[in-house]
Amino acid sequence: MFRDIISITETKCLGFGLMMPWENNLEMQFNLWKDGFVSGKINKLKEICGSEQVIGVFCYKCDMEKQTFSYHIACENKLNALNSEFEELKLEALNYACFENDCCDVEERFTKYDALCNEIWGQWLPNSNYISLIEPETFGCIEGYALLEIYTPENPTGGSYHLKMLLPINKK
Repeated sequence: MFRDIISITETKCLGFGLMMPWENNLEMQFNLWKDGFVSGKINKLKEICGSEQVIGVFCYKCDMEKQTFSYHIACENKLNALNSEFEELKLEALNYACFENDCCDVEERFTKYDALCNEIWGQWLPNSNYISLIEPETFGCIEGYALLEIYTPENPTGGSYHLKMLLPINKK
């Protein structure tokens, strides 16, 4: 459900990710989280960056011809570290619409995620005075504009969690 409009300053991050198709990608996203925890890559990323918070970075890059976008798992790079294992990401200073929901069981993660997306794109955006900055029809595919996902606890594949989704927006 919609919570607020917030501003976030420019943020430099390190992360890892992959390009995925526009459609049917949720399982790939959750598998990236699962693999990141199992391999220890997420803990290594947190240590290198000096950050405790891990975020999902949805659509930082996209390829219009291939109809793919990137999904990264990232941390704010508080230590300005460099590491060849991780990609540097720079999130632009933007306004974000903040949405939240809870997932009580790992079995409902896809339906809960879809429900939040349906609320954002099917209800809130069409009835608001804002446009999404990650849509190809508006400003989409600009590197540095991305939807941010914050999971509490940070592992969305381990059971129940709270999801905060931050959509970059601009006034119509």
